[in-house]
Amino acid sequence: MKTVNYKKTIVLLSISIITLIIATAGITYAYISTTGVQNTANVLNSACFKLSMTGTNNINYIGYPMSKETAFKKLTPYNLTITNTCTDVINTSYKVVLNVLNTTSDVLLPHIYYSTDKVNAYKITTTAYTLPSYLTKGNNVKSSYVIASGTLSSTKKTATHNLYLWIDENACNGNDCKNTIMKAKFEAQISVYSEAT
Repeated sequence: MKTVNYKKTIVLLSISIITLIIATAGITYAYISTTGVQNTANVLNSACFKLSMTGTNNINYIGYPMSKETAFKKLTPYNLTITNTCTDVINTSYKVVLNVLNTTSDVLLPHIYYSTDKVNAYKITTTAYTLPSYLTKGNNVKSSYVIASGTLSSTKKTATHNLYLWIDENACNGNDCKNTIMKAKFEAQISVYSEAT
């Protein structure tokens, strides 16, 4: 007479039941899950987004150390006008960035001051700006600094900035002015970067 192995039978029966449960769950999920398909076209609306800038692009500074008051009296400012050329209702924020070129002396750069309002004076190196990753700076740009920013609403609004640049009157303190500061060069370019707000 043959003996029945109950352990083996229970294991096989358990595996069969688990397999049946998994198969039933898979079939049920496949039956009740749905897949959607879009049959219409996507619609994307856009508005005008454009700025124009008038002014010369290169800035070459030749001068001597001076006070803020003297700079405002004796220097001719670099005039820059930015215009929102759109007629759509969209606000555009902008940044006016001074890109200092590689030809600028490292000795001179910390002593360059600027003003765009003929009231306040700022050390150029305190406004460092890292260009967004989607913008590329030229190979000849050493560093970038924000010198003005604002927002222009639609309907051809404009903003004008008068940029004064000078060497600070204290640049020669502790320096050999004749052989360092006075022989140094400062060259830069103005760029305007904007985005919709």
